[in-house]
Amino acid sequence: MQEYGTVTAQIVTSAAQIPIPGATLTITQELPDGRQELLAVRMTNYDGFTEPFDVPTPPASDSQTRQTAEMPYALVDLRGERAGYDRVFIHNAQIFPGIQTLQQIVLIPTPTLPDSYAQTQEFDIPSQAQDL
Repeated sequence: MQEYGTVTAQIVTSAAQIPIPGATLTITQELPDGRQELLAVRMTNYDGFTEPFDVPTPPASDSQTRQTAEMPYALVDLRGERAGYDRVFIHNAQIFPGIQTLQQIVLIPTPTLPDSYAQTQEFDIPSQAQDL
C-alpha cells in the first residue's frame, strides 16, 4: 500500500515572521529522466499557510533496515513567490511517510525597479546521513 507524507508551507516576510497572504507555493518532483513533474500549486491564506498536500513516499519500514538503497523519504522542490518579493526555491525538501513537514519560507521585499523582479534565492537541503 502506498504511503504518504504531507507538506505544508508558511510564507512570511522579515524576522518578525509577518504572513504573506496570497503567495504561491509550487511543489515539483524530479523524475528519473531529470524532468520536473508538477505535483501541486497552493496559495497561502491570511496567516501565510498553505493547505496540506500529500506526497507519495517510500514505506516507513525502509527507514528501519539497511537492506535497501532507497532513501526512506521523498524529495520535492518548493518554490514560494509573490509579486513584490524575491522568489525562494528550495531543492530537495525531505518528506517522510506519516509525517507532516512544515517548510517556512521567508520572502524578501524587492525594490520597485524592474530589473529586480527576476531575483531568486535558492536553498539546497542535503540528504540526511544513513550511516547511523
